[in-house]
Amino acid sequence: MSELEPDFSPDRILVRASSRADDSLTSDSQPLTSVVEARALTRLYDQQRAVDAIDFSVKRGETFGLLGPNGAGKSTTMRMIACRTPLTSGELFVEGLDVRTQGRQIRAQIGVVPQDNNLDPDLNVWLNLITYASYFRIPKKQAAQRAKELLAFIGLTERANSKIDQLSGGMKRRLMIARSLLHDPKLLVLDEPTTGLDPQVRQEI
Repeated sequence: MSELEPDFSPDRILVRASSRADDSLTSDSQPLTSVVEARALTRLYDQQRAVDAIDFSVKRGETFGLLGPNGAGKSTTMRMIACRTPLTSGELFVEGLDVRTQGRQIRAQIGVVPQDNNLDPDLNVWLNLITYASYFRIPKKQAAQRAKELLAFIGLTERANSKIDQLSGGMKRRLMIARSLLHDPKLLVLDEPTTGLDPQVRQEI
């Protein structure tokens, strides 16, 4: 691994999951044994069940992915893990923290690549990264170095001064992945992270 490549070890990436209950999970399990642990996780929208009492546990060192048709609740589950959508019932812990009461601490430890583009169109590529780093109170010098390394990693060094609307869909996706890595998160939540990327870039990511 070169010095410009972020650490993509399995315990840092949420890429594969199952909604099947883990038979080894008991009510006495301690949240700290898992990176993510869900028990009877449920989300309702106007009495419609988007997520229906699912159980799963992501151990450190595992890769985990959510598979299913459109409307199966994959993105909703990811948003609950990322503390962006409140759960209706059940329990959900991330790094041993309760999403219902410790969302701020959780958000500081995870990187999120949402399904839709949410880059700031008023800022160029470089400032999208630097501004995002400021949300995590990363020192300016450290943020600049990290942004430089990540731009090199995703092949956008030459586009640092480009506005977002000047980028292709694949470039925007790569930038969102780089942004999610800025604060060196313990866990990545990726919602269709390779959308818009060509096969070669998908393989690299």
